Parts: sequence; C-alpha cells; structure tokens
Amino acid sequence: MKQLSVIIPLYNSAKWLPKCLDSVLNQDIPLDDLEVICVNDGSPDNSEQVALQYKEKYPDTIVVLSQENQGPSGARNNGMKHATGKYLCFVDPDDYVEHQVFGGLIKKMTDGGLDMLRFNYQIVDENYKPVEKREFEKQFDYSPGVISGAEFLANRLDIACNIWRYMYRTELITANEIWCFTGDYFDDTPWLPLVLMKVERLDICDTVVYDYQERSDSLVKARSLPAVRKKIEGFFLLIHLLQEEMRGINGSTVEYQNMKVLSELSLAENIKKNIFCWYEMMIAHSVVSLLTDVAVYDYTSYKQYLTRLKDMDVFPLSDYKTTAKNFWKIKLINICPLLMIGVLHLRNRVLS
Repeated sequence: MKQLSVIIPLYNSAKWLPKCLDSVLNQDIPLDDLEVICVNDGSPDNSEQVALQYKEKYPDTIVVLSQENQGPSGARNNGMKHATGKYLCFVDPDDYVEHQVFGGLIKKMTDGGLDMLRFNYQIVDENYKPVEKREFEKQFDYSPGVISGAEFLANRLDIACNIWRYMYRTELITANEIWCFTGDYFDDTPWLPLVLMKVERLDICDTVVYDYQERSDSLVKARSLPAVRKKIEGFFLLIHLLQEEMRGINGSTVEYQNMKVLSELSLAENIKKNIFCWYEMMIAHSVVSLLTDVAVYDYTSYKQYLTRLKDMDVFPLSDYKTTAKNFWKIKLINICPLLMIGVLHLRNRVLS
C-alpha cells in the first residue's frame, strides 16, 4: 500500500501543472510511497499530455485518469475511488505545495492515530509571490489538540471549507462513500462537514503546507453575465444542500446522496446546537455572496432571485460568527433584502 495519494483534477491547467507536479514530487517521502492521481476532466487543452509526460518519467508514482467533463468535484470523486494510499490529499493544478512537508504530516497522522489533519496555507499571486491574507483569514484558529470532527465542526470550523486544507485517512472517506456532489462551484463546502461527522480524531498544525494561487481569470472571479449566472446557480444549489444536511442531522428525510452518513449520527445536544449554528452561518454567507453578485452583475434579475430565496425560507439570516464585512449586509438584508441589493448596486455604479 502507498502511504499517500494526492489527487489533482485537470482542466485547462497545462500552464501551471508542471510547477504543481514538481512540488508534489519534491517531498520527504520515498516516491514508492507516493501516488499522484491526475484526473483529466475532459480538458480541451494539453493538460493530459503534460501529465502523461510526467508519468513516463515516474511510472510507478503518477496515475493518469481521463473522463468526460464533470467539473472538479467529479474529477475528485474519480480520483478518490482509485486512490490506494493510506492517506489522502487534494491539490488543485494551479496551486502547489511546499517542499518536504508530506513526511511530517504523515508522521503526525500515524503517531496520533488521526483520521484527519488540518494545516495552514499561504496565498500567492499569479507570479507565485506571497500576498497578505484577508482579515477574516487571519482569525482562523490553528491551535493544536486532538478533538472529534463533530467538535471541530461545532466550535472551530470557519467559513472556508477548502478540501485542500487537510490530510485525510482514505478509508474513512471511501468506506463511508462520502463523495462530492457534482458541480463547478463550492463542491467542497457541503462535503467537508459530512467527512468531519465521521472523524473520531482530528488534529491541527500551523505548518504552511499549501500555496493557493489567486488568479484574476479563475472560475469564481469570472465577471461575464453567463459566468455570474452560473455561479449564482451554484450558490442556490449550495444553500439547498446545506439545508438538506441540517434536516438530516435532525433525523428528517432528506434528498441527498450522503444520507447514510447523516442517518448514523449520534451527537450530544450542545454539539448539535453549535453545528446548526455553523450551518446557519454558512447559509447566511452564501446568501450574502449570492445577492452581492446579483446587485453588482445581474441587477435586472433581482426579483426572480429574491423570490427563489424566499421560497427556500432562508430569511432572516443568522449573524452567528459572521465576518465584519458581512455583518452590515446581513443587517440590511434582514430589514429588507432589496435594501442591501440597492445600496450595493448604487455604490458599484458610483465606483465604476
């Protein structure tokens, strides 16, 4: 058995993939213990060819899979189903990892009998130069200590549910069949709490392992109207899935692929209460982001979006542990959603 499987979804990523792969291969564990699974998600560029060139050089380490386009979540699911490593990490192809870090993480997982390990990251620009984290990211808690995943979800998890901020025990995910829902946006946000609810031992370290590249042309920063509308639909799906998970935790029937995970939960009431608060926080954050995009990029369609949100019964929004940036938006939305949309729309017109 390999010690570690690293899953990299590929789509229009040939430009960045060599740096990504070089970083994953330059580690403090033997290559025989490493499995790098590159999943070509129907990419129209030569991402798969780049991966195959690396496979020629590292035939016992690199695995290349190919599939029709399903989005990054579908590629990750495919990679997870083929992973043979004891532990599992995810890296996006335009990002990279620090050199010589995996060995220390694996040792911490093994020595602590961990199901999951959280580590730190830094943000880099398009020239790979570090940039300062945003204010809310500076408040993320990286103090160590072994706790259950449910306790971490209830008391320590922030709004950033990035799949790449953790090392996982592979069997925990595959045996419980915890797969990402298929979509282009926010696929890790509803997936991560489902994993956490099965985790018995989680620890945290402040080691910077991951380098996240902020790109002006990334999927989430696209500004064309079709792209914005696709992202807005992603928010609607995310809100629906978060609501379904909340119902599942409470023992209600849900329309969700991971009902098996939810139905087996046994949570203390204080933990369950705080987990509900976390879900309410994430729904509020998602609604604020959705309506912000509507106000700035698709203002003429605001009525239909507000109607859909009201039908989903999301109002009033919770301000539980919200960021300072979102606090005033939530207050305006709870007075009148249109008020927040109008304020942002007018401000954007003035600034532009």
